[in-house]
Amino acid sequence: MSASVTKQDVEEIVGKAIDKAVTDLSEVISSFAQQVDTRFNKLEVKVVNLEARFERMERELTELRESHQRLLTTIDGFISRIDRYESEQLMRDNQFKRLLEWARKVSEKTGIPLENL
Repeated sequence: MSASVTKQDVEEIVGKAIDKAVTDLSEVISSFAQQVDTRFNKLEVKVVNLEARFERMERELTELRESHQRLLTTIDGFISRIDRYESEQLMRDNQFKRLLEWARKVSEKTGIPLENL
């Protein structure tokens, strides 16, 4: 009884070993691909969420800019009104001073006392 191994036996054993190695490798690659796909899908969801947040932030920033511009325009209008009011007030004050000086001169010439103004 001699135990001899034939070429066919070797090919069969090697073939089975190669088939098992290929199957094992395919399972590892499939598992890795599934893990990568899962991670990619999670990242894709995060990117979509970030895009939505950026779009919302851009809209809010645009609204803030518009609001800021409206405020500046309103403030400019108020400042312009204050400037005009102060100019008118200054002109009135000058006119009053001139009228008061004239009234004092008239008071001196006519002898009619001028009340304290």
